[in-house]
Amino acid sequence: MKSIQSSTSFLAAVFLTVIPGLSFSEITRIDNVQGYTHNGKQLINFKSLTFDSNSGRILDATKVQKVDRVIDGNNQILISGLHDAHGHVLNYGLSQVQVQLQGLDDFEQVLETIQQGLKTHRGDDWLLGRGWNQALWPEKDFPSKQDLDELSINQPPIWLTRIDGHAGWGNSAALKAAGINREVAQNNDLILKDANGEPTGVLIDNAMELITRHIPATGPDSQREALHKAFQDLAAVGLTYVHDAGISADNHAMYKKLAETGQMPIRIYAMLASQDPAFEATLKKGLVNIANRYQLRAIKMMVDGALGSYGALLHEPYSDKPETHGAYVQNLNTLKTKLKPTVAAGFQAAIHAIGDRGNTEVLNLLAQPMAFSGQLRHRIEHAQIMRPSDIARMANNDIIASMQPTHATSDKNMAEDRIGPDRMDGAYAWQTALDNNVHLAFGSDFPVELFNPFYGLHAAVTRQDRNNQPQGGWYSEEALSIEDAFKAFSIGAAYAAHDEHNNGSLEPGKYADFIIIDQNIFTIDPKDIWKTQVLETWVNGQCIYKHKQ
Repeated sequence: MKSIQSSTSFLAAVFLTVIPGLSFSEITRIDNVQGYTHNGKQLINFKSLTFDSNSGRILDATKVQKVDRVIDGNNQILISGLHDAHGHVLNYGLSQVQVQLQGLDDFEQVLETIQQGLKTHRGDDWLLGRGWNQALWPEKDFPSKQDLDELSINQPPIWLTRIDGHAGWGNSAALKAAGINREVAQNNDLILKDANGEPTGVLIDNAMELITRHIPATGPDSQREALHKAFQDLAAVGLTYVHDAGISADNHAMYKKLAETGQMPIRIYAMLASQDPAFEATLKKGLVNIANRYQLRAIKMMVDGALGSYGALLHEPYSDKPETHGAYVQNLNTLKTKLKPTVAAGFQAAIHAIGDRGNTEVLNLLAQPMAFSGQLRHRIEHAQIMRPSDIARMANNDIIASMQPTHATSDKNMAEDRIGPDRMDGAYAWQTALDNNVHLAFGSDFPVELFNPFYGLHAAVTRQDRNNQPQGGWYSEEALSIEDAFKAFSIGAAYAAHDEHNNGSLEPGKYADFIIIDQNIFTIDPKDIWKTQVLETWVNGQCIYKHKQ
């Protein structure tokens, strides 16, 4: 299918940079499109879109007297720019130079990939990697430091983060650099130990900091480069707006500078990590909005860990590890001390909760009058395993469910092992949430999952992986319609960012953030949604990405 052509040619670059101080005014109309947007109530169809390329705002075509540029849409599909309501932008950018273990279901292949990383690694610096997942391996056992130690002699410290970011795997050199020995391990339940009490090299959640504090920080130049790489990759899959979950104060300062100098092509809604040393100082400076391109108005907190690494906090023991209920990342007293100044400063609380007990306790906290949940639109990030009664409580207290559809299709081979069939009633329960009038905002949790939003739309509608397994879908009663899934990836996510009056749908007065795609996701066989290709991405009425032909 041919890309849109205009009488005024587009800039030739595949990825286009925002031009600071753009001053011309040009009214543009794209005609002859199959347009779709969701206004929060229903899916809307349209044939043309008119906008001001200077202000970036969509115009009411009936009130426009002169159009400067008319683009023939060639009957292509034009939809609202898609949002990712939970990702980690800098982490993704930095991860691109690390050893990639995501999706490897053969442990020998994991070791071979690490071995290749060692061969190209130079010096004594740490070798970093991410993405391993023992739930994919035949034995499903956690790995050990010995597995890494045997790869080569004279190794540098090696640190490999699990796919969910809630566990890490290190070699003996890494443990030595961090001063982790038998005695240290005995006093920390989050350091896994063998039958003899020796640390295995796997650390869970808070224990990971014992290692990560010793890894040299990435310099600002490398961070900027990583962010630019991330912006390009996000735009290329049709993401025009991303919620960055848990940034540092330093990352915040860098984002501000990029937005102020016109170097932020997509929109970022940031959540400051509540563990950051500058947490309270940043709150005192108030909400931040730079040209509607970058916002900081949320604080990320964490009650528990992840299901795959047995860190999610459960009411009852894990079905396949009955000696544990999971663990707190931030206990309730800590969360209360973080929530109070967050609310006082007018910030939204975005609290990570995966296990059913974690979700119950967060809901208890946010139900308190001091939380002002209705006005501040607090969110539970993941809301993954819940008691059905707690799902109803979310709506009653105006709590947003920020969920990630591909977590379900990635976890389908592991989740029931962890919690058993009875607790699956409230697990990854998107349709149940909608039935209870819970606001849904969808994302991916990248780089834990791939951030392509069409993968997320496919998972939400089919409850299947990209091999279209299992047949009929995994707990298919929780599948959504394509209209509801699209809403959660657009206007629903904009609502979660307090930005539905500016973004999330293509209506007069809102920003002209839209994408051109190669197939109609609303009419094709749902199993093919994930194959959708983005031809062009527009933000603020400007084309920022164009697919190479």
